[in-house]
Amino acid sequence: MTRVATKLWPVTLLAAGVAAQSPTVSENVYFGDLHLHTRYSNDAATFGTTRTPDDAYRYAKGEAIPHLGGIEIQLRTPLDFLAVTDHAENIGRVQAGPNPDPNLGRAVWAEIVEAAVRHYAPGGFTTFAGYEWTVGTREGNLHRNVIFAGTDDLPFPFSRLDSQNPEDLWDYLDTQRANGVEALAIPHNMNVSNGKMFALVDFAGGPMTADYAAQRLRNEPVVEITQAKGSSETHPVMSPNDEFADFELFPELLTANRAIGGTAANPGVVRVDGLVPGSYAREALANGVRMQAEQGFNPFQFGFVGGTDFHSGTSAVEENNMTSMSGDGVDATLEERLVTNTWSRLPFVARSAAGLTAAWANANTRDQIYAAFRRRETYATTGTRITVRFFGGWDYAEDLPDHDDWVAQGYAGGVPMGGVLRGAGGDAPTFVIRAAKDPVAANLDRIQVIKGWSTGGGTFERIYDVALSDGRRVGPTGKAPPVGSTVDVMRATYTNDIGAASLQAVWRDPDFDPDAHAVYYVRVIEIPTPRWSTYDTAAAGLPPRGDVAPTLQERAYTSPIWYMPDN
Repeated sequence: MTRVATKLWPVTLLAAGVAAQSPTVSENVYFGDLHLHTRYSNDAATFGTTRTPDDAYRYAKGEAIPHLGGIEIQLRTPLDFLAVTDHAENIGRVQAGPNPDPNLGRAVWAEIVEAAVRHYAPGGFTTFAGYEWTVGTREGNLHRNVIFAGTDDLPFPFSRLDSQNPEDLWDYLDTQRANGVEALAIPHNMNVSNGKMFALVDFAGGPMTADYAAQRLRNEPVVEITQAKGSSETHPVMSPNDEFADFELFPELLTANRAIGGTAANPGVVRVDGLVPGSYAREALANGVRMQAEQGFNPFQFGFVGGTDFHSGTSAVEENNMTSMSGDGVDATLEERLVTNTWSRLPFVARSAAGLTAAWANANTRDQIYAAFRRRETYATTGTRITVRFFGGWDYAEDLPDHDDWVAQGYAGGVPMGGVLRGAGGDAPTFVIRAAKDPVAANLDRIQVIKGWSTGGGTFERIYDVALSDGRRVGPTGKAPPVGSTVDVMRATYTNDIGAASLQAVWRDPDFDPDAHAVYYVRVIEIPTPRWSTYDTAAAGLPPRGDVAPTLQERAYTSPIWYMPDN
C-alpha cells in the first residue's frame, strides 16, 4: 500500500471555545463533494447501485462511466476533491448475501481506503477516506460523516452498532486524534432531525457545559447545510421575513416514517413532519451567540459545507445533467425520476441536485483542503460553482475590492469566513464581499448578509441586501425588487440577459451594538434557472410538474464570521 502520512492537527481552544489554527492566506478555491455513497452502502445496493468507490472517483475527475441505460454519463465540470462516505453499519453486507463473512466489513473498508489512495493526485485531484455514522431513531436523524485527514493506518469505522450517542463518536475521534489519526465529523440533514441536531441540551437531555461545547467544536467544525434531501439553512417558520427561506425544503422525518402507516401497495406513505426549532443552522448560530453571551461558551460555532448524499456513486450536481441520485434500480432513467416514489414518502422529484463544498486553500492537496475544513474557510453551494470571498475587519477601505492585493489586505486587516472578530472600541465592523458567477452557469441576482444576534436574553435575525444586479435598490420596505426571470419552463431554457457576472460590497452593520454578540454569513443568489426536474420534463415532452417549483435560484452560503465583545 502507498502510505500518505497522517498529520496531527493542532487545535487551540480560545476563550470562547473556538477551534482555530494559524492564519493562512488562501489563494485558490476548490470544489468537491464530502458525502457520496456507492454499492458498499446497504441502502444504495438495495436501490440497485453497482458502482464502486473507483467508479465514483473516476466520475468525479471527469471521466465517462457506464450508465444502466446503455449510455455513458459524465460531469461537464469535474470536481477537485471527493470523499466516498458509505454507511458504516454492516458495511458491504448486501454484497455478501445471506451468509456474510464476518471479516467482510474490514475487507470492504480496506478497499474503500485503497481507492482513496489510488485516486489521490496531489495538485490535481484530492480524495478523502471517510464513512457515514448513521443514527436515526423515531425521534429524528443524527447522521454524521466522518472525514479522515489521511489514509495511513485508519481504524475500522465507529458505527451506530457501537453507539447511537454522538458524544461517544466524539470520544472515538478524540482517542484517534491522540493516537495520531486526525478526523472530523460533519452533521447533515439537520432539517430532518426533528429538532435533535441543534437541541439546547446534551444527548441525555442534561445541560450543555463548556467541556461539551469544546468537544463538539473540536470534532465538528463544519456542518452540511445543503444536499439531496433539501436545505438545512432555515425555514419560513423560523424566518418569516426571509423571502428566500422557502427553498428546497424537505421537512419529513426519515427512519420514523418507514416504521409507520402506509398500505400493502404503498408502504410508509404517512407523512410525518419534523420539528422546525432545533433543525436549522441559522437558528442554531443565533442560539450559539446567545449561549456565548450568557454562559461563556458556544456549541454551535460551525462553518458550512455541502454534499450530495447521492446513493448512485455519482456526484451529478449539475441541474441540466442530473443522471441518478438513489441508484440504477430506482431512478437511473428520466422516466423513473419523474414518476417513481422512492423510499421517501415525497415524490422523487422533491429531492435536490445539491450540493458542493468550496474550500479556500493554496493547493489541491489533502493537507491544504483539510486545513480549510478545520479553520472553517469553506462555503457551500447548491451545486453551482459560484466563487465568493468574505472578510470582516475594522477599517477596510471603501474601495478595497478594487485593489489588486485586496485579498492580502483582507487577511491583514481582519479575518476570513470562519473567523472571529473581537470588540474594537465600539466601532461597527466592516465586511468585504466579492462574488463571481459560475463561468458556465447563471448570472448573479444579489449578495445578502444574514445577521443573527443576541441581546436581552433573546435572539434575532436580519437580512441585508448589500449588492444587487441591474441597478436595483432596496425599497422603503427594506426589500429589493425581484430580479425577474428569463426561464422558458416548457423548453427548460434561460438566458443571462439579467443579473450580473460579478458583484461586490463593502458593508458596515447599520444596526451594530458593540455589547451584543453577533454572527454574520453571506448568501449569494443566482438569477432563476430551470430546476433539474424541469429539464427532465422538457426532455420527455411533458409539461412541468405541479408538485415542485419549475425554477430555482441556486445559491452559495459562506461560513460565518462571529463578533464577540471584549467584555
